[in-house]
Amino acid sequence: MSLINITLIVYVIAFVAYIVREIWRYTATKWVSLGLLILAFCFNLAMVAKRSIEAGHPPFSNLYESLIFYACCTAFVYIIFEFVYNFRVVGALASVLSMLILLYATLQDDTIRPIMPALKSNWMLVHVVTYMLGYAAFGISFVTSIIFLVVKPFAKKGKEDRGTEEGREILPRNFDKLSYKIVAFGFPFLTLGMITGAVWAKKAWGDYWSWDPKETWSLITWLAYLVYLHTPLVLPKMNINKSKAAVILAIWLLISFGIVNFTFMGLNYLPSAADSEHIYGSQ
Repeated sequence: MSLINITLIVYVIAFVAYIVREIWRYTATKWVSLGLLILAFCFNLAMVAKRSIEAGHPPFSNLYESLIFYACCTAFVYIIFEFVYNFRVVGALASVLSMLILLYATLQDDTIRPIMPALKSNWMLVHVVTYMLGYAAFGISFVTSIIFLVVKPFAKKGKEDRGTEEGREILPRNFDKLSYKIVAFGFPFLTLGMITGAVWAKKAWGDYWSWDPKETWSLITWLAYLVYLHTPLVLPKMNINKSKAAVILAIWLLISFGIVNFTFMGLNYLPSAADSEHIYGSQ
Protein backbone atom coordinates (compact mmCIF):
# COMPACT_ATOMS: atom_id res chain seq x y z
CA MET A 1 0.00 0.00 0.00
CA SER A 2 1.34 3.43 -0.96
CA LEU A 3 2.19 6.06 1.66
CA ILE A 4 -0.53 8.40 0.37
CA ASN A 5 -3.19 5.70 0.77
CA ILE A 6 -2.02 4.94 4.30
CA THR A 7 -2.19 8.64 5.14
CA LEU A 8 -5.71 8.92 3.73
CA ILE A 9 -6.87 5.94 5.79
CA VAL A 10 -5.41 7.38 9.00
CA TYR A 11 -7.14 10.72 8.31
CA VAL A 12 -10.44 8.83 7.95
CA ILE A 13 -9.84 6.94 11.21
CA ALA A 14 -8.99 10.23 12.94
CA PHE A 15 -12.29 11.66 11.66
CA VAL A 16 -14.21 8.71 13.14
CA ALA A 17 -12.31 9.04 16.42
CA TYR A 18 -13.27 12.71 16.70
CA ILE A 19 -16.93 11.85 16.14
CA VAL A 20 -16.73 9.16 18.83
CA ARG A 21 -15.01 11.67 21.10
CA GLU A 22 -17.86 14.15 20.65
CA ILE A 23 -20.51 11.51 21.39
CA TRP A 24 -19.00 9.84 24.45
CA ARG A 25 -16.63 12.57 25.67
CA TYR A 26 -14.38 10.30 27.68
CA THR A 27 -10.92 11.64 28.48
CA ALA A 28 -9.34 8.71 26.65
CA THR A 29 -11.16 9.54 23.42
CA LYS A 30 -9.63 13.02 23.45
CA TRP A 31 -6.09 11.70 23.34
CA VAL A 32 -6.93 8.87 20.93
CA SER A 33 -8.47 11.22 18.36
CA LEU A 34 -5.69 13.79 18.68
CA GLY A 35 -3.06 11.04 18.59
CA LEU A 36 -4.52 9.63 15.38
CA LEU A 37 -4.54 13.05 13.74
CA ILE A 38 -0.92 13.59 14.79
CA LEU A 39 -0.11 10.18 13.30
CA ALA A 40 -1.82 11.17 10.04
CA PHE A 41 0.15 14.43 10.06
CA CYS A 42 3.41 12.49 10.54
CA PHE A 43 2.58 10.24 7.57
CA ASN A 44 1.70 13.34 5.55
CA LEU A 45 4.97 14.99 6.56
CA ALA A 46 6.82 11.82 5.54
CA MET A 47 5.20 12.15 2.10
CA VAL A 48 6.47 15.72 1.82
CA ALA A 49 9.99 14.67 2.87
CA LYS A 50 9.99 11.66 0.52
CA ARG A 51 8.87 13.78 -2.42
CA SER A 52 11.49 16.41 -1.64
CA ILE A 53 14.25 13.80 -1.63
CA GLU A 54 13.02 12.17 -4.84
CA ALA A 55 12.59 15.48 -6.66
CA GLY A 56 15.79 17.04 -5.36
CA HIS A 57 14.01 20.27 -4.46
CA PRO A 58 11.28 21.48 -2.07
CA PRO A 59 8.02 19.82 -3.15
CA PHE A 60 6.18 22.92 -4.34
CA SER A 61 6.80 22.97 -8.07
CA ASN A 62 3.48 21.51 -9.25
CA LEU A 63 -0.08 21.12 -8.03
CA TYR A 64 0.40 17.56 -6.75
CA GLU A 65 3.32 18.55 -4.55
CA SER A 66 1.64 21.71 -3.31
CA LEU A 67 -1.51 19.81 -2.37
CA ILE A 68 0.27 17.22 -0.25
CA PHE A 69 2.08 20.05 1.53
CA TYR A 70 -1.16 22.00 1.92
CA ALA A 71 -2.84 18.98 3.55
CA CYS A 72 0.14 18.66 5.88
CA CYS A 73 -0.02 22.33 6.87
CA THR A 74 -3.77 22.11 7.49
CA ALA A 75 -3.31 19.23 9.93
CA PHE A 76 -0.37 21.00 11.59
CA VAL A 77 -2.23 24.27 12.14
CA TYR A 78 -5.27 22.46 13.52
CA ILE A 79 -3.13 20.46 15.95
CA ILE A 80 -1.67 23.72 17.28
CA PHE A 81 -5.14 25.14 17.88
CA GLU A 82 -6.36 21.85 19.35
CA PHE A 83 -3.82 22.21 22.16
CA VAL A 84 -4.72 25.88 22.67
CA TYR A 85 -8.52 25.79 22.44
CA ASN A 86 -9.59 22.11 22.75
CA PHE A 87 -11.76 22.36 19.63
CA ARG A 88 -13.22 18.83 19.84
CA VAL A 89 -15.67 18.37 16.95
CA VAL A 90 -13.70 20.80 14.78
CA GLY A 91 -11.05 18.09 14.60
CA ALA A 92 -13.45 15.84 12.69
CA LEU A 93 -13.94 18.37 9.90
CA ALA A 94 -10.26 19.39 9.98
CA SER A 95 -9.37 15.73 9.40
CA VAL A 96 -11.84 15.60 6.52
CA LEU A 97 -10.42 18.81 5.03
CA SER A 98 -6.86 17.43 5.06
CA MET A 99 -8.16 14.14 3.65
CA LEU A 100 -10.04 15.87 0.80
CA ILE A 101 -7.00 17.97 -0.12
CA LEU A 102 -4.87 14.83 -0.20
CA LEU A 103 -7.55 12.95 -2.14
CA TYR A 104 -7.58 15.74 -4.72
CA ALA A 105 -3.80 15.38 -4.97
CA THR A 106 -4.24 11.75 -6.07
CA LEU A 107 -6.08 13.05 -9.17
CA GLN A 108 -3.10 15.17 -10.21
CA ASP A 109 -0.08 14.26 -12.29
CA ASP A 110 2.63 13.20 -9.83
CA THR A 111 5.41 12.99 -12.41
CA ILE A 112 8.68 14.55 -11.25
CA ARG A 113 9.92 17.04 -13.82
CA PRO A 114 12.86 19.46 -13.85
CA ILE A 115 11.94 22.86 -12.48
CA MET A 116 12.56 26.15 -14.25
CA PRO A 117 15.63 28.14 -13.15
CA ALA A 118 13.51 30.86 -11.52
CA LEU A 119 12.11 28.28 -9.07
CA LYS A 120 15.58 27.27 -7.90
CA SER A 121 15.59 29.85 -5.18
CA ASN A 122 15.40 29.91 -1.39
CA TRP A 123 12.71 32.53 -1.81
CA MET A 124 10.41 29.81 -3.16
CA LEU A 125 10.71 27.91 0.12
CA VAL A 126 9.84 30.94 2.28
CA HIS A 127 7.14 32.16 -0.11
CA VAL A 128 5.27 28.86 -0.39
CA VAL A 129 5.60 27.82 3.27
CA THR A 130 4.21 31.12 4.55
CA TYR A 131 1.38 31.09 2.02
CA MET A 132 0.41 27.51 2.87
CA LEU A 133 0.38 28.21 6.60
CA GLY A 134 -1.94 31.13 5.91
CA TYR A 135 -4.16 29.02 3.66
CA ALA A 136 -4.23 26.25 6.28
CA ALA A 137 -5.41 28.68 8.97
CA PHE A 138 -8.11 29.97 6.64
CA GLY A 139 -9.19 26.38 6.02
CA ILE A 140 -9.64 25.82 9.76
CA SER A 141 -11.59 29.09 10.06
CA PHE A 142 -13.78 27.83 7.21
CA VAL A 143 -14.49 24.69 9.24
CA THR A 144 -15.31 26.63 12.42
CA SER A 145 -17.62 28.91 10.43
CA ILE A 146 -19.53 25.95 9.02
CA ILE A 147 -19.95 24.47 12.48
CA PHE A 148 -21.10 27.81 13.89
CA LEU A 149 -23.69 28.34 11.14
CA VAL A 150 -25.01 24.78 11.37
CA VAL A 151 -25.12 24.43 15.15
CA LYS A 152 -26.13 27.95 16.19
CA PRO A 153 -29.82 27.62 15.15
CA PHE A 154 -30.19 24.53 17.36
CA ALA A 155 -29.21 26.33 20.54
CA LYS A 156 -32.29 27.04 22.64
CA LYS A 157 -33.56 30.56 22.77
CA GLY A 158 -32.05 32.37 25.71
CA LYS A 159 -29.09 30.01 25.82
CA GLU A 160 -27.24 31.04 22.68
CA ASP A 161 -24.49 32.81 24.56
CA ARG A 162 -23.78 29.69 26.58
CA GLY A 163 -24.23 27.46 23.53
CA THR A 164 -26.11 24.83 25.52
CA GLU A 165 -29.03 22.57 24.84
CA GLU A 166 -30.65 20.56 27.64
CA GLY A 167 -27.66 21.31 29.81
CA ARG A 168 -25.21 19.89 27.29
CA GLU A 169 -22.61 22.04 25.65
CA ILE A 170 -23.05 22.45 21.89
CA LEU A 171 -20.44 25.11 21.25
CA PRO A 172 -17.84 26.52 23.63
CA ARG A 173 -18.44 30.02 24.90
CA ASN A 174 -17.61 32.69 22.29
CA PHE A 175 -17.02 29.99 19.67
CA ASP A 176 -17.61 32.51 16.86
CA LYS A 177 -14.64 34.54 18.08
CA LEU A 178 -12.33 31.57 17.57
CA SER A 179 -12.67 31.99 13.81
CA TYR A 180 -11.43 35.54 14.16
CA LYS A 181 -8.43 34.40 16.20
CA ILE A 182 -7.56 31.77 13.60
CA VAL A 183 -7.72 34.29 10.76
CA ALA A 184 -5.63 36.72 12.83
CA PHE A 185 -3.06 33.91 13.09
CA GLY A 186 -3.07 33.14 9.36
CA PHE A 187 -3.23 36.68 7.95
CA PRO A 188 0.39 37.64 8.80
CA PHE A 189 1.57 34.49 7.02
CA LEU A 190 -0.48 35.44 3.96
CA THR A 191 1.00 38.95 4.06
CA LEU A 192 4.52 37.61 4.41
CA GLY A 193 3.85 35.26 1.51
CA MET A 194 2.89 38.20 -0.71
CA ILE A 195 5.94 40.23 0.33
CA THR A 196 8.42 37.39 -0.20
CA GLY A 197 6.72 36.58 -3.51
CA ALA A 198 7.24 40.16 -4.67
CA VAL A 199 10.91 40.09 -3.67
CA TRP A 200 11.35 36.74 -5.38
CA ALA A 201 9.64 38.06 -8.54
CA LYS A 202 12.00 41.05 -8.59
CA LYS A 203 15.04 38.80 -8.43
CA ALA A 204 13.69 36.26 -10.94
CA TRP A 205 11.85 38.43 -13.49
CA GLY A 206 12.89 42.00 -12.73
CA ASP A 207 9.53 43.29 -11.42
CA TYR A 208 7.99 43.18 -7.97
CA TRP A 209 4.47 42.96 -9.38
CA SER A 210 3.25 42.21 -12.90
CA TRP A 211 -0.52 41.93 -12.35
CA ASP A 212 -0.80 38.48 -13.84
CA PRO A 213 -3.96 36.52 -12.85
CA LYS A 214 -2.35 34.71 -9.92
CA GLU A 215 -0.95 37.90 -8.43
CA THR A 216 -4.22 39.74 -8.92
CA TRP A 217 -6.28 37.06 -7.20
CA SER A 218 -3.71 36.77 -4.43
CA LEU A 219 -4.30 40.45 -3.76
CA ILE A 220 -8.07 39.88 -3.82
CA THR A 221 -7.64 37.07 -1.28
CA TRP A 222 -5.56 39.34 0.95
CA LEU A 223 -8.16 42.12 0.71
CA ALA A 224 -11.00 39.68 1.52
CA TYR A 225 -9.41 38.70 4.81
CA LEU A 226 -8.34 42.26 5.54
CA VAL A 227 -12.00 43.27 5.24
CA TYR A 228 -12.99 40.40 7.54
CA LEU A 229 -10.52 41.47 10.22
CA HIS A 230 -11.86 45.04 10.18
CA THR A 231 -15.57 44.25 9.82
CA PRO A 232 -16.18 43.69 13.57
CA LEU A 233 -15.23 47.33 14.07
CA VAL A 234 -17.72 48.50 11.46
CA LEU A 235 -20.83 46.39 12.09
CA PRO A 236 -21.65 47.86 15.54
CA LYS A 237 -21.65 51.34 13.98
CA MET A 238 -24.27 50.08 11.51
CA ASN A 239 -26.56 49.07 14.39
CA ILE A 240 -26.18 45.38 13.58
CA ASN A 241 -26.57 43.32 16.74
CA LYS A 242 -23.96 40.86 17.97
CA SER A 243 -25.82 37.72 16.89
CA LYS A 244 -26.38 38.90 13.29
CA ALA A 245 -22.82 40.23 13.08
CA ALA A 246 -21.47 36.79 13.98
CA VAL A 247 -23.51 35.20 11.18
CA ILE A 248 -22.38 37.82 8.65
CA LEU A 249 -18.74 37.25 9.59
CA ALA A 250 -19.13 33.46 9.33
CA ILE A 251 -20.68 33.74 5.87
CA TRP A 252 -17.91 36.13 4.81
CA LEU A 253 -15.35 33.50 5.82
CA LEU A 254 -17.07 30.91 3.63
CA ILE A 255 -16.88 33.29 0.68
CA SER A 256 -13.27 34.22 1.45
CA PHE A 257 -12.17 30.59 1.56
CA GLY A 258 -13.84 30.08 -1.80
CA ILE A 259 -11.60 32.88 -3.09
CA VAL A 260 -8.58 31.10 -1.56
CA ASN A 261 -9.40 27.89 -3.42
CA PHE A 262 -10.02 29.71 -6.68
CA THR A 263 -6.69 31.51 -6.34
CA PHE A 264 -4.83 28.35 -5.42
CA MET A 265 -6.46 25.84 -7.79
CA GLY A 266 -9.25 27.35 -9.87
CA LEU A 267 -7.00 29.65 -11.87
CA ASN A 268 -5.13 26.62 -13.20
CA TYR A 269 -8.13 25.79 -15.37
CA LEU A 270 -8.58 29.22 -16.94
CA PRO A 271 -7.18 29.58 -20.49
CA SER A 272 -6.49 33.26 -19.83
CA ALA A 273 -4.04 32.31 -17.09
CA ALA A 274 -2.16 29.67 -19.08
CA ASP A 275 0.85 31.92 -19.71
CA SER A 276 1.30 32.88 -16.07
CA GLU A 277 4.55 31.78 -14.45
CA HIS A 278 2.54 31.09 -11.30
CA ILE A 279 0.19 28.53 -12.82
CA TYR A 280 1.15 24.95 -12.10
CA GLY A 281 0.04 23.73 -15.48
CA SER A 282 2.66 25.95 -17.14
CA GLN A 283 5.46 24.35 -15.21
